[in-house]
Amino acid sequence: MISTRVPFALSLSKGKRFFFLFLFAPFFFPSHSSLAFAQAGGLPHVEPPPLVRIVGAFAPVDDTQRSNLQTLSVQVKAQQWKMRIREIKTLTATTNSGWGLLQDLFPPYLHLTGPDELLAPLQQNDIAGRAFTLEGRLYVGDHMLYLTAVTVAEPQ
Repeated sequence: MISTRVPFALSLSKGKRFFFLFLFAPFFFPSHSSLAFAQAGGLPHVEPPPLVRIVGAFAPVDDTQRSNLQTLSVQVKAQQWKMRIREIKTLTATTNSGWGLLQDLFPPYLHLTGPDELLAPLQQNDIAGRAFTLEGRLYVGDHMLYLTAVTVAEPQ
């Protein structure tokens, strides 16, 4: 026995087929769902890490001299230092101030990285005690400062 039933969509008149197409199209072809998804918080808003400027000086790791400056343990390639921070500023908009970003570094440790020409002045034998200014992107979660500029004061 051969079935002579016609599918539902074909049994409708042309006008009714277009009506059903427009009625159900938003369910099958959502044109703005990704935009609505993003606005509802579905996609993460990724911002670059804050650009900071740090003014400070290195001290040897075994230095026991007391200081009222904030101190971090720092690694520059294979060298370890204590970094005494006199000032830290955020150069880009962020919810935390520079000092607030340092509070988020726990344990207080920072790895300095970047191009070799920027790291070279920080690896000199006579760097301890010399004032410097570092600028770079602070990756708080990774405890890393990617240097973009370094200025070291001349020895006195």
